Amino acid sequence: MYLHVHFAAVAAWLLLAIAGLIWVMACALAATKMEKEGITFWKGFLVGMLLSPLAGLIVIFIARMVRPERPLAHDVGRG
Repeated sequence: MYLHVHFAAVAAWLLLAIAGLIWVMACALAATKMEKEGITFWKGFLVGMLLSPLAGLIVIFIARMVRPERPLAHDVGRG
């Protein structure tokens, strides 16, 4: 044999690569949802990559709780 590459080792690396790709996709999805809430994409993506996409969803939930339902301009009517 030219190289001792075992099928199990190749399968493990492929599985690790697929898991990493799914992780990055979940982080990007959480970051796009954060962007709709007013947090920049790259900050949200970094939070997702360093902590977890679940932490990103928790940040979105907290941002929704802190944010008022509608802007102040909609509350004031013209008289």
